[in-house]
Amino acid sequence: MISHQIPSRPWQFVGTDLFEFNEKPYLITVDYFSNYFEVDHLKDKTAKTVIPKMKAHFARHGLPERVISDNGPPYNSADFVRFSNEYEFDHITSSPTYPKSNGKAENAVKTAKQIMRKALEDKADAYLALLDWRNTPSEGLKSSPCQRLFGRRCRTLLPTCTSLLEPKLVTDVKSKLEERKSQQTAYHDRSSKELCLLKTGDIVRVKPVGSDKRWVKAQVENQVDVRSYDIRTDGRTYRRNRRHLRKTSDLPCVEKPNFQHTPTRTVPELACARYPNNLSETGNSNKLPIVSRSPVKSKNSTVKQTEGVSPKPTTRVSGRTVKKPNYLKDYITN
Repeated sequence: MISHQIPSRPWQFVGTDLFEFNEKPYLITVDYFSNYFEVDHLKDKTAKTVIPKMKAHFARHGLPERVISDNGPPYNSADFVRFSNEYEFDHITSSPTYPKSNGKAENAVKTAKQIMRKALEDKADAYLALLDWRNTPSEGLKSSPCQRLFGRRCRTLLPTCTSLLEPKLVTDVKSKLEERKSQQTAYHDRSSKELCLLKTGDIVRVKPVGSDKRWVKAQVENQVDVRSYDIRTDGRTYRRNRRHLRKTSDLPCVEKPNFQHTPTRTVPELACARYPNNLSETGNSNKLPIVSRSPVKSKNSTVKQTEGVSPKPTTRVSGRTVKKPNYLKDYITN
């Protein structure tokens, strides 16, 4: 397991992702230090709608040093590149079809959906439910997301002593995060192994995406990030994680030759291949032989034979003669 670097202060590293709930799009922005996340309803999923929402969070909590997201729209747009340059933060994207690289945002999406679903079922206020979750101490950290981000508890509908709402700095967050991360890594690495590095020019097989079940041959162009490579196949360049690539010993990919149509065999040629004896007997190669077929007998019909008389042999279309085995001559059929 290769985990993201643990930040040393709140809102230093931020993850973001898009999700849908009740057929409506939402934006989620989560802090890597405190696990505090913001949820925003969107009218659409374009960069012109997502970027102003993120600007509002950055104006409220400060500019992050690093923003981590997936590689889909709108994060792969030119508008988002200008946004990252203007606000001076590093934008790191994960490999397509590999959401584990953006696991912090994916986990926040799961939590947000659970809270919103329960609030909808109980016909309660979803914002109050989010506030209660943000004020709940996290397991193993002994502090809530609000305490780790703001340095204080937030007032809720629960009766709370005034002294508990006073600001108090939480100082042991990073050490506890490192301890929990090391435990997760130890459990994960017990059943995993390191894959070999790929070099430029290596031939690989790419894991299929969607309903396609074919592993396509491709060639490695360069390494983009840790365990992330640019590959080229069918004249196009894709980015894939090392887990989706299998190294092979095949020859390098070459351009496919132009397809040349092979003329199909004529009817007389096909007939000669299938019925050579019949055509030689008729002497006419332009006509197919007439093959007589015996009528199909029903399952319930029985064939009666005279005692001591063997059945006549039959000839199949292929010319093979079918006759009764010798060891059945002594059997009498009633």
